[in-house]
Amino acid sequence: MKILITNDDGIKAPGIHTLAQIASNYGEVYIVAPHTNNSAVGHGITMRRPLKSYPDSIKGATLAIGVDGTPADCVKYALAHLKINPDLILSGINDERNVGTDVLYSGTVSGAIEANLCGYPAMAISTTNSNFDIVKSYFPAIFEKLLSQTLLTDTTININFPSLEEPKGIKVATVGISRYDECYVEEQGGHRLSGPLIDIDQPEETDVKSIKNGYITITPLKFKLYDDDKIFELSKLF
Repeated sequence: MKILITNDDGIKAPGIHTLAQIASNYGEVYIVAPHTNNSAVGHGITMRRPLKSYPDSIKGATLAIGVDGTPADCVKYALAHLKINPDLILSGINDERNVGTDVLYSGTVSGAIEANLCGYPAMAISTTNSNFDIVKSYFPAIFEKLLSQTLLTDTTININFPSLEEPKGIKVATVGISRYDECYVEEQGGHRLSGPLIDIDQPEETDVKSIKNGYITITPLKFKLYDDDKIFELSKLF
């Protein structure tokens, strides 16, 4: 099996090195990831300047290249320019969880969604507080179960791990809401977005609630931009 890996923390981040070592037990690993940290860039792509690439070396990987672009750029670059034709694309391991509406901002999740949009099965893997040990312990079994299913073909699987040494279990979860008490703090002559997460009441089956309660969460993500109900309502007007 040929596995392509990207991330948003950058090619030097420990998470992608951990994922490469895990994935190398299942096939040939190719890494194309941002040359520098691209956290929270969402699904942006680079159109107005050329991308530059930088050869790298990562244990467990047949090829490792850093690209001065976003995670979505890296997936496109790997497929369209480097002509890598993987059986599966992984994005991660992100050093913080990507649950709730944070998936809209996450470069890690966007890299996996881009892979799925290009027709490849994909998974995004994130942990909490850089807890990579829990991923080493529990991801292989999850990975093997998911590989045996055909549901990967048109869905992005978003997997998140809690900060606990021993999770309470695994929950297939819906997407919750991530809301922050946002503010801008002065930094280096400008202002940087900051603010703590607000603990809002939401259903137990959401990824936000489940991971807070100590569970590994698995959420199938589908890229759909329209509202079925509003389509019906608008069609009656026009």
